[in-house]
Formats: sequence, structure tokens, C-alpha cells
Amino acid sequence: MKPSEGRPRLLIVEDDQILREMLEHYLKTDGFTVDVAVNGREGYDKHKEQSYHLIITDLNMPEMTGIDLVQKVREFDDFVEFIIVTGYATLESAVEAVRIGAFDYIVKPFKLDELRVAVKNACDKITLKKTNRELLQKLKGFHEEIDRYKLDQASAYMEKITKELENLARLKKAGLLKDEEIDGFRERILKKIL
Repeated sequence: MKPSEGRPRLLIVEDDQILREMLEHYLKTDGFTVDVAVNGREGYDKHKEQSYHLIITDLNMPEMTGIDLVQKVREFDDFVEFIIVTGYATLESAVEAVRIGAFDYIVKPFKLDELRVAVKNACDKITLKKTNRELLQKLKGFHEEIDRYKLDQASAYMEKITKELENLARLKKAGLLKDEEIDGFRERILKKIL
């Protein structure tokens, strides 16, 4: 399931109510459609119901961590991007976040402009992925059309060859062509095919 067209849809997964509401308000004023979830499990369920382009998730939450959320969502959706925010940054968690495909890793407390830049960059990547997917679909369509054309042309050509061979057989049966003449015609037809 892919997100609908238009402006990227965001999901904020944060167990801290004050931060969750502040981020929701801030991103909505930037013109984004924003939904929220109070933990990783709820975020996962919401994304399964209606896909999001970008998920901004806390790292440490009850029921499902941000890392677990990224891994579970990646099992069925490789289009969505993730920004992980945490107040408990470690080198290990940052490396793990990058390894599993998080777009960015932001340490709390952070400036809202820092988040804005990360969201803008993630949205740029989403736009590029969308454009790439559309171009690949067009290319696939062109290849399928070319294959159909080739098949149609080959079928028409084979019909002509079959008719010519049938004509040769009739001429031979009527005694108008000798075996060596028929062999010569067949040889020329085979050279044209090959």
C-alpha cells in the first residue's frame, strides 16, 4: 500500500504527550497532513491501515521501540522514510538506526528548525523515489509495448511465411515447380528469417 498523491503525509510516534502535540502543531502549520500515535505499536497499526510517507518516531517507547517500528514497517513497506528522535542517544543506537534504513537521527532536545530541515530533506528523497518509481513503471510499460509489437510483427511475418510455403506446396502438387526450385525458395525464406 502506497501513500496517496500530493503533499507527504506524516505520522508522529511519540509517547511524550507535550512533545507529540507540539510537533503535530508545528508540522501542520508547515502545511503537512499529520497524524499521531502514542507508541510504536499504535504507529505500526496506523501505518498498516493507511500508509504514510514519513514517520517521525521516538527511539525509546513502551510496547515497541522506534528501531522495532522501523524494522516491522520495512517488512512490508520500503517507500516510507523515518526520522528517529531520542533523548538517549548512543553511538550504537545511531549506527543501528542508519543500518536499518532510518533517514535521519535527531538528538533531543533539538531545535524545531533542525527538524524542519530533516523533514524537508526526507520529503525531497520521497519525491525522488516517487519520480523514480513512476519512470520505472513507464519504462516497464514501454518494454511491454515493444514486446507486444515484436510479437505481433513476428506473428504476422510467420503467417506470411506459412502462406508462402503453402503456395509452394500447391504449385508443386500442380506440377508447376520442381523439388530443387522449392528447395531454393525455402532456402531464401530461411535466410530472410535468420
